[in-house]
Amino acid sequence: MIHPGKTDKIRASIIGFLAVIGIVLLSETVGLAQRADQKVRGIDGFRELRWGTSVEEAARIYQDLYFERYAMIDSREEPLKVYGRRAERGDIENVTFDSIEYWFKGGHFYQIRAVLHSRIGPRTLVTRAENAFDKMNGKLKKRYGDPSDHRVDYVTEFIVVVREATWNVDHSAITIKYEGTGWTNEDLFTLTMQEKPKR
Repeated sequence: MIHPGKTDKIRASIIGFLAVIGIVLLSETVGLAQRADQKVRGIDGFRELRWGTSVEEAARIYQDLYFERYAMIDSREEPLKVYGRRAERGDIENVTFDSIEYWFKGGHFYQIRAVLHSRIGPRTLVTRAENAFDKMNGKLKKRYGDPSDHRVDYVTEFIVVVREATWNVDHSAITIKYEGTGWTNEDLFTLTMQEKPKR
């Protein structure tokens, strides 16, 4: 026969053990939820710059930021200012780009455009640009699901293939575009991330 005092101790031990298991399971569930939330979390900018950051603030964050050129998209609006960085890291999602541009509209950061040029070589079947498109397309699909817009166009005169896909993620739109080789034997991959217009 078990002494009543021992029964209480055993019961307390079991309850304590179950409580520890419950805490472990709860923390695992919270951890999984947080990781899932991070996976689908919206994008509010690029690297250290959030959408809407002023040119002055961006220059404080990136002291190597420099003005490159003006760009016109809509003749009814003022020209956009395009900046580069002297110490830019060209890698985005393990793809190395030739250049990354920071676009400012009305003095505020609203877009980046990353460009990768490549060409068909003597022993090349798939170019760096085409490979980069496939790699980025796979990563973005895994992270955000199917794109909201996807198209493939063929320009028959030069048999140029243009593939484009866009994902809308909360405050941002991400577009990847592959433009196949034409008569120049060069192709192009671009990644554009921008703030979605406010409705």
